[in-house]
Amino acid sequence: MTRLTIILLGDKRTWKALAVIVAAVLTPFILLVIAICSMLHGAASHNNAAVELSFLGGNIPITMPADYREYITEMRSCFSFLDSAIAAVESLMEDGDSLDSVRIKAVFYALYFGTDRLSLRSAAAKEFVDCFVEYEERVRIITVLDEEGKEIEIEKRYMVAVSIDDLALVYSKVEAYVGRSITADDKANITEIYLRVSYRNFDVGADMSLEGGNGTHDLIGEMTQGSQVVPSDGNFISPIDSDWRQLVTSEFGYRQNPTGVGMEGHTGLDMALPLGTPVKAVKSGKILFVRYKQTGYGYHVAIDHGDGLVTLYAHCSEILVTEGQEVTAGTVIAKSGNTGRSTGPHLHLEVIQDGVPQNPRNYLS
Repeated sequence: MTRLTIILLGDKRTWKALAVIVAAVLTPFILLVIAICSMLHGAASHNNAAVELSFLGGNIPITMPADYREYITEMRSCFSFLDSAIAAVESLMEDGDSLDSVRIKAVFYALYFGTDRLSLRSAAAKEFVDCFVEYEERVRIITVLDEEGKEIEIEKRYMVAVSIDDLALVYSKVEAYVGRSITADDKANITEIYLRVSYRNFDVGADMSLEGGNGTHDLIGEMTQGSQVVPSDGNFISPIDSDWRQLVTSEFGYRQNPTGVGMEGHTGLDMALPLGTPVKAVKSGKILFVRYKQTGYGYHVAIDHGDGLVTLYAHCSEILVTEGQEVTAGTVIAKSGNTGRSTGPHLHLEVIQDGVPQNPRNYLS
């Protein structure tokens, strides 16, 4: 049997026969994987196109599935009602205050696109827009004529709409309006829709890289132009309770590719941490964005510190802050994790100046 096996394995015809058998066995699985990938790619393309057509207009291509065509048409109608409601609310604002119409529509789109509750009338649109404002009663002095025709000053009370900057408060009001909780997936969709519509000249899905451009860095550079965040005094603190220097497993700059082939640019510092370790803001600032990705940075959060300086915390298992929230140095903003392009639980920390990554060692104390 041993000799026969050796003879057969040395025969090219045997290998060809084995190859045919293996191919026959694996072909259905390969075709299934290809079909699934094609379906996912097609769905992603339709979703992206639906967002752009709903927000930015244009002719709906005949290749768009019939249900998507209906959803887009209905969403455009809803957006018209929302625009009217937004204009009505903004007429009650003072001191140059205004609403972020893209944010309002992104929330509505993420919650209602493709649902049977899509239809929206003007009254309902006003109620939805009210989730993004608070109303205050104010007093002003006006001059009127009394019964004798003399000018007198009196107080007049009136209502003013004030936009809400705290996204967490907005979400709580939206939850009351829609009658359900706003999930992490909902927030992820809202963020991606908002970024795609507001900042169209960067790659939303770009991965971590020092060369060839990085869509996240481009986004940060664009979002922080004209930032109103006032830089805080003091140096950076450690992002964790223990000494971060003892936990660095990968430095900023060029390193061996995880595949073992060639070198790659690394845009931050990696710190090995047990899953769920509290991660702290290294400096005071304002949450620039929160993103829940399953590729690249994974769950990550960025903080605007003013003057174009931003820190980014990636691969988190949980994010504990919301966009627009003001945080101080030492605030726990997330928990370490293993999401995205990661080989184990750790924190990937970046320091970015004007959209360009810097070595965090030059900033951390």
